[in-house]
Amino acid sequence: MAVVLVPPSRWTMSVALSRKRSRLALDDDEAQVQRTREPSPALSSTSDTLKRSKTQCELDALDTIGVDEAWSVDVDAILASKRVARRPNAHDNWGRFQKGDSILVLCVQGNVQIHYELLCSVLADLYAVSPSLQALVLCHDPSTHKLSSKPACSLPLIQAVEPSNNHFVRLGLLHPLGGGKFPLDALVVLDPRGRRRLVLPFGWGAGKHADTPAGRGIQTQLMELLRTCVATLERER
Repeated sequence: MAVVLVPPSRWTMSVALSRKRSRLALDDDEAQVQRTREPSPALSSTSDTLKRSKTQCELDALDTIGVDEAWSVDVDAILASKRVARRPNAHDNWGRFQKGDSILVLCVQGNVQIHYELLCSVLADLYAVSPSLQALVLCHDPSTHKLSSKPACSLPLIQAVEPSNNHFVRLGLLHPLGGGKFPLDALVVLDPRGRRRLVLPFGWGAGKHADTPAGRGIQTQLMELLRTCVATLERER
């Protein structure tokens, strides 16, 4: 018996081609989604480089502020505010402090801890250069403020926000989203005449990434700026 081969109908061929095109379209769509989800390593590297360059530029811009450009701060009002020692071993250099002659280093603190820890770690270096230097923590409310327990010592806390005073405002460090009560975290150096000579930001600006795994180099540069500033102020005497 002869076998008769019947060619497929046009409808069958059309369906097959349509299915094939659909599979190809799906494959293309999946490939496009995959490309979207996986950014180019080159682009990621460029972005990281730009971030590092911006941070370095911000760090390079930090320096001891000249006498003519520094604004005065009411040191008497700060020192007259409520002061609390939260731990028995709170380190207070008040016995050596001399009004009008000593340098003040203020740890202006909201929620960031790294600058307080760094300040405690370099206190010995600062005292070696300026024996009467006084370091204090300036916070919203000492009675409720959370202070890092990592350092072996602790510093006295000063209440920054009172009905008649807001020291964050006077220092130019009131957080724009802090409800008038919380600061931009920073280390601030006041010279013996109460002039603001250095502001080191933490959690913002040049110190935005200081408290990250990649921030060790930033921490080192900021502490070097602090040492240099104190040394500069001592040479100005």
